[in-house]
Amino acid sequence: MNPIQRMSIFFLVFLSSLSLSAREVPSGGEMLLDIIIARPVGLAGAALGTAACVVATPFTLLSGTWEQTAKRLVIYPVRFTFVRGLGHFPGYMEEYETVED
Repeated sequence: MNPIQRMSIFFLVFLSSLSLSAREVPSGGEMLLDIIIARPVGLAGAALGTAACVVATPFTLLSGTWEQTAKRLVIYPVRFTFVRGLGHFPGYMEEYETVED
């Protein structure tokens, strides 16, 4: 395993162990990890998601799933990167939508 994979696994395990309630203030370490790792990853995800959304637009318009695709590939990464509080990881996405046939 290369160092980037190790760091990614560590970061994912760290995020999964966080259990902040709405009233708790994130620690300095959580804020530091957010600035150094999560925000740049979120920015890259937003850029890649936007590019993928643009490429997929003709197909999603034909299938009627453009709005859902735009939310998942563009809106959620942008919210993760620019809207949520520093060091605050849970609660940046809306509730999952159920699709009824």
